[in-house]
Amino acid sequence: MNIRKNIYNLTPQELADFQAALNEIKADGSYDGFIRRHHHAMMTATPMTGEIPNEDVRNVAHRGPAFLPWHRYFCRELELLLQKKKPNVTLPYWDWSADEANPAAAKLWNTNPAAGPVYVGGDGDGPNNEVTTGPFAGWTALFKNAAGALVPRPGGIQRNLGNSPAFPTAAQVEDAILNWTVYDKTPWDLSSDDGFRNRLEGWLAVPPESGSQLHNRVHVWVGGDMGPGTSPNDPVFFLHHCNVDRLWARWQHTHAAPYLPASGGPAGHNLGDQIQHLTTVDPTPARSLDYRRTLGFIYDTDPPLVEAVSLTVNFHDVPTLETTWQAAVFRIRAGSPVTLEVVPGSGPAAPYALTSLGGSVTHTPVVDNAHFDLARVWFAFTGAAAPGAAANGGVKIRCVETGEVFDFVLTANTVQRPTTGVAFALDKSGSMSLPAGTGPTRMQVLHEAASRCVELIRDASGAGMVSFDQDAHSGVKLAPFGPLLSQRADVLAAVNGLAPGGSTSIGDGVEAAHQLLAANGSSFTDSAIVVLTDGLENQPKFLDEVSGLIDARTFAIGLGAAQQVSAPALTKLTNGTGGYLLLTDALGTDTDSYFRLSKYFQQILVSATNDSVVTDPSGVIAAGEEVRVPFRLTEADIEATVTLLVDVPAVDLVLETPAGELISEADLASLGATVERGTNMTFCRFGLPLPVGAGAHGGTWQVRLRVDEDALREEIARLRAALEEDPARGTDLERLMAHGPRYSVSVSSWSNLRFGARVTQSSMEPGATLRIDAVLTEYGLPVEGRAEVMAEVTRPDGVLMRVPLDEELPGAFAGELTAAMTGVWRARIRARGHTHGQARFTREQQLSAAVVMGGNEPPGHVLGSDEIENR
Repeated sequence: MNIRKNIYNLTPQELADFQAALNEIKADGSYDGFIRRHHHAMMTATPMTGEIPNEDVRNVAHRGPAFLPWHRYFCRELELLLQKKKPNVTLPYWDWSADEANPAAAKLWNTNPAAGPVYVGGDGDGPNNEVTTGPFAGWTALFKNAAGALVPRPGGIQRNLGNSPAFPTAAQVEDAILNWTVYDKTPWDLSSDDGFRNRLEGWLAVPPESGSQLHNRVHVWVGGDMGPGTSPNDPVFFLHHCNVDRLWARWQHTHAAPYLPASGGPAGHNLGDQIQHLTTVDPTPARSLDYRRTLGFIYDTDPPLVEAVSLTVNFHDVPTLETTWQAAVFRIRAGSPVTLEVVPGSGPAAPYALTSLGGSVTHTPVVDNAHFDLARVWFAFTGAAAPGAAANGGVKIRCVETGEVFDFVLTANTVQRPTTGVAFALDKSGSMSLPAGTGPTRMQVLHEAASRCVELIRDASGAGMVSFDQDAHSGVKLAPFGPLLSQRADVLAAVNGLAPGGSTSIGDGVEAAHQLLAANGSSFTDSAIVVLTDGLENQPKFLDEVSGLIDARTFAIGLGAAQQVSAPALTKLTNGTGGYLLLTDALGTDTDSYFRLSKYFQQILVSATNDSVVTDPSGVIAAGEEVRVPFRLTEADIEATVTLLVDVPAVDLVLETPAGELISEADLASLGATVERGTNMTFCRFGLPLPVGAGAHGGTWQVRLRVDEDALREEIARLRAALEEDPARGTDLERLMAHGPRYSVSVSSWSNLRFGARVTQSSMEPGATLRIDAVLTEYGLPVEGRAEVMAEVTRPDGVLMRVPLDEELPGAFAGELTAAMTGVWRARIRARGHTHGQARFTREQQLSAAVVMGGNEPPGHVLGSDEIENR
């Protein structure tokens, strides 16, 4: 905000910027325009009707009512020009009455840096009293030559301190402000008595005072260039007139007296008259009066001006059970801190509430070039269990400094939680019969991973499926899931019925998925397309032929290495939709590879439904061992989903609350949680707080895993029996007997604390810059200064890199790295921090990028077959 401060209170940087900006506008010639305009204003008489024109009686800028408005505009014009050089500069004032005891020793004239700041340089020296010290030494002044023209005068500005016998006192200033209650009086010139303007300008002496007073006396005392009409030659002019304007502002805040004359006075001095020799648009006395609003600056001695932007706080369309924060917003124009507080007992009442930030906020103004600051008092509303409008609420907010009380109305409505319709487009081409690298075939891995994803979709949301080889094949239409509906079972049957064969037309599959959404996507609030492919497109339609159709959030999974899938085309397909591409890279027999495709499907589902992953570890568990997986939930979380994936169904799950209560799967179901066992998967989904003890919500929870030894023996027996038909299963048996079951635990939350990340790349070829962006919000607001974000990046050669992401904007983090080698670059983006309520949180997301030779110019459409490509 444009806060004008006492020059003695400027920080060293503020002072340096002010001096530098003045020197810059002097160097480019624009400062000299102020000298000329002030001179011409003094030379332009403004007579009353019937008066003989005489600039010494009254002129545009002096000896009349417009004296104060004219200089108010004039100072603001300089300030705006300075801000073009240094945006945060504001014009300081020199409170000369505070230096009245010994004006010649005032800090303003200091020339010794060891003794303190050097402000404007010292007194003039030499025969012409030229200023040779300070930041403005050597300035060329303008003076009126014998012909009446303004011309440069070499040698520097002139200053001759102490030309008058006395200096304005603080008592004289206070007398003018407190006791002169009329702005001005007829005849509106230097002879007007009993008016504040003439008293402050300094023509009106009050016995025993004599001679020039107040404003005039400072001009005379400084002397030199401060004497004639070219007085802006010396920058002290603006420090002086800024203070004069501040004193007028104090008088305005002390009295409710109007500006006079409203009309009938001399031209250019009436309330609505245009004032000459200014560059401001429509510079009338009237427009200068409410300077804080119309001109956009304040003084650090001004009382606060506090205004409510609106007296209604609206909570629009809040989903069921979600919490939204909205603020009562105030425009603040003040030079010192302002405190806003909710009046005790005035509200808010349920369903509205104060936030964890409390009901009081103290705003400390910042010196910059804004016309006002914004301050906010935050309130919360939690959506009801069912949609509908909430009763209006109310609350009173008081400004402590001014005593003003603002009455706010709170309004809200609840809408149904958003639902998501997912259209799966799954590759069933011949290459899906090849080994995945984890043991089973690619198609078998797809069956398991996609089935788990479908099983995790909430009721009311839903899915449909198409498949593709060289053509698209209809599967199941898009429709909602529900306990009495067969849609989930139909989609699962279609997924598990996929059999590989044929070539690859990814474009046909994407087009068919788009048609699913076009037919039934309106049944859902949101929609998404999820594409899985394991190869290079080799039959029409190609992706670039259908990309123009895609208007839904689109995710893609590439099952294989960067060179094995159409990574550049898939990247182009997903970019700009809000989705992203995930590449598995070549899979192996390690635990991470085994679960990777399932995790990718799960994460995409989490992203598509605006949930967030809290943690996502994996490992192995031996018989007799207990594995504990800690995870943090916070007061901002609404619902949690804990998902356990295993390679054999022989692991039991127990939850431990932050208070230490142990809750089995059966107990969870009895507490209202959803507990399901699916495709080598157990998941439990529960609202928060969980109704145990005093209510389990925020804090560190634990997933406790133990092997069901009876089930494990059954699985070992089953594998032994399978060896006769499939000897390759011997590896699975050996692994299971040596280490125990493999597991992956993923915890996600539907939360008011949300995290999202994405990766973009400057190129698809080696040397590309990968930029990772992440955003954290809480209750719809940026998580500012309360979190750190790190990218753990695995290079194509397996080397792990850690890339810190800097907080470039509130709640927005970014980091870059160079992708020097070809292949898949996989990244796990992890955030940790604390909520408004000081609870610690974690969030994470996986991303990937592909770098391939020739990736910027993919080959043209090459017709072929999966059999040829996979030889």
